[in-house]
Amino acid sequence: MGETWKDAFTSLWNGLLYGRGSLRFLRILLALLLVLSIGWSIYLYRQMIALSQITPLETPPIKRGVEEGKKFAEMIKGFEDIVQTRSTSGEFLYIASTLDRYPFNEPPMPVELTELAKVAVKEGEVLPSYEEVYLPPYMEVRAIMILDGKPMALMYIEGEGDGLIVSPGYRFGDGRGRVVSITPTKVVVLWAGTKMELGMDAL
Repeated sequence: MGETWKDAFTSLWNGLLYGRGSLRFLRILLALLLVLSIGWSIYLYRQMIALSQITPLETPPIKRGVEEGKKFAEMIKGFEDIVQTRSTSGEFLYIASTLDRYPFNEPPMPVELTELAKVAVKEGEVLPSYEEVYLPPYMEVRAIMILDGKPMALMYIEGEGDGLIVSPGYRFGDGRGRVVSITPTKVVVLWAGTKMELGMDAL
């Protein structure tokens, strides 16, 4: 009964080391567990060393998506420019053709030339004469056809209307304009003494 805890632990330790029978089996089992734990510890240690030596990959900047977005925006802008140009080309062509036909003419002036002439004669002055010029309206040839052997055209004439069916001799613009002839490819119009040929495009 006088045995202490120290003596009991020493006795158990000596039994594990030098005992026989069941103690010997327990000793072998403990030795195997010790070896397995040491092996597992070494494996975990090697894994930690391997992970610490892996260099983190640097993610390159994502430029491809940005470049594709820029190309798409430029494509849309180019398409919008083409649509805008086509929508205004008729107006530009009309202005250019008008300037080409009358580059030096004075604009129409609502002045009574007769009254000015009378005043000039009374005062002994000579005033420059102005001729009132009427610019041709904007015209488009939509279609050319033959009905009952007679050539006709479907046209839009500014101030007259859209979807007009005209034939040679048709007058418009208070009598200043007249359709002279219609061929399968064009419509010939006479406006204030000026002959104009209209194709399927805007004038």
